[in-house]
Amino acid sequence: MSLLKVSLWTLLLGVAAAQPGGPFIRQLTLELGIKTHIYYGLSGRRLERLPLRGHPPRIVLQGNTSEQLKTRHDAPVLVVTPLETHLAANLEALRVLQVYLQDRQFNDILLMDVDRHPQSETIYRDLFKAYWDAGFAQVLLCSREDRLWTMKPFPRVTISRTTLREYLTERSSKDLKGYPVRVLVTNDPPHSFVSEQQSVASGGRYQGSVINSFKLFAAHLNATFEAVPFPELRRYSTRECLELVASNEADACGSIFVMTLRYPTSQPVRLNRVAIMAPFGNPIEKFRYFFRPFDPPVWLWTGLSVAYVALLGALLHRWRFGRWDVGQYLLLAVQSLLTLSLALPQGGSGGVRLLLLLLLFATGFVLSSLYVAQLSTMLTTKLYQRPIDSVADLKAANVSILLQQHNLRPNSVYGSSEALRERFLLAEESLHKQRRDGLDPRFAYVDSEDRMDFYLYQQRFLRRPRMKKLFEPVGYTWAVQVIRQNWPLERPYNEHLQRLFETGLQAKLVREVHELAVRAGFLRFLPTQEAGIEPLRLEDIAMAAMVLAGGHALAGICFLCELLAASIKRMAGQ
Repeated sequence: MSLLKVSLWTLLLGVAAAQPGGPFIRQLTLELGIKTHIYYGLSGRRLERLPLRGHPPRIVLQGNTSEQLKTRHDAPVLVVTPLETHLAANLEALRVLQVYLQDRQFNDILLMDVDRHPQSETIYRDLFKAYWDAGFAQVLLCSREDRLWTMKPFPRVTISRTTLREYLTERSSKDLKGYPVRVLVTNDPPHSFVSEQQSVASGGRYQGSVINSFKLFAAHLNATFEAVPFPELRRYSTRECLELVASNEADACGSIFVMTLRYPTSQPVRLNRVAIMAPFGNPIEKFRYFFRPFDPPVWLWTGLSVAYVALLGALLHRWRFGRWDVGQYLLLAVQSLLTLSLALPQGGSGGVRLLLLLLLFATGFVLSSLYVAQLSTMLTTKLYQRPIDSVADLKAANVSILLQQHNLRPNSVYGSSEALRERFLLAEESLHKQRRDGLDPRFAYVDSEDRMDFYLYQQRFLRRPRMKKLFEPVGYTWAVQVIRQNWPLERPYNEHLQRLFETGLQAKLVREVHELAVRAGFLRFLPTQEAGIEPLRLEDIAMAAMVLAGGHALAGICFLCELLAASIKRMAGQ
């Protein structure tokens, strides 16, 4: 059985080799590991002159078509098409191939001139240029005399004769000879930012984790990194990026985007965590201790102790004098809590007075002394709220997540929980930038993890951080860049991204951009809070002022009551 198969394959290959272009197709198939051959022609007459036999599996297409073969290829495909007599017809065939082959990174085009009289080099050059502009980077032309022509697109598109061996060698060449890699740049740290104090010719003018990745790609392939500044260097939207790339003003955008199939992007190689930056623990204002010095259980036990002292004292008084006097002992219990001088009831024995004194001392003076000591400690030491470690803690602390309008939809998708979405608070872009860049601890923020690490880098020298990144992410996204549809350098750039990720250079670029942003002025370390003598602020004297005002108010009320009582008594005596 195997011998019969070998004989049939030998026969078929021999027949194909006898046809024009048969040897080239066979060698390309072997060298590139091609699994699929597509034969396409505008007319059936020219298709019949192609070597259709000997290279299964194959697909034969004729005329116009609006179908797509496949959106994404993961194996090499060889497209064989005959040249038409006129350039316009060849361009029409190219237009059909553009529709039919949406993803062209794995496609090799073999153009076959089946006419008796070869066409001019000018037509060849125009045709190669059209295929290059359409995104077909690997194109080979076989003339009637079995001569091979190919294009050399770097630094500009030219054509030259070649051999199959030279074509295969140059096909994998890593020398782009200064070919421009046009990248859209703007101020969107940490992915892209412009140091305007640097000259345009300076290599340090354009920085960022994504920008430096493109610069490494250009340096590795001997290309030229060409920055395309966005107007006013403001942060651009996805729509604005797509418009500039579609108009061929840029080859790629220098920012991180969410992977989608709605527009062309680079190959995803790493997951980008979506994290929440929450307050580390805001300081508690001191005057709040006066309004709520204890939790409800402490107040409950304090009230029970006062009631216990009053009840026990009343029982002792009843046992000694035969009558109840709850009010007197209730006042004694309150006086002991307020650390006031006490006037014990007269007429009791020494044992009863000692027992009553010990009871008041244990439940009143000791408790009040502990409270005063704790209060003085709190007033001289900064206390902070409980740390926020989850979305539930955000809700308990009543902290809102500040968002911009263009971040609302993606963050609603990443954080699918209702508890997270109800914390969202929309803000203008300028206000959001001011709060987030300054690490305002009154709000929380949600964005990609690398952007959060970028802004948290400002507080590395603070004694106590202002913000923290929550450990649990709220979602994951594929980090990609928007690129031009069928960019000829798409496949080399995807391989470059894969190398960066595998070698750890991608993480290194993300870390190094922090110091680059500090030098460029996009990050400023927050001032360290040194211990020293500070003038009193209004909040420092607010509690004392309220106590003083309350005391004077009570004294005034008591004075008026006594004055009124004396007047009433005098009038009654008359």
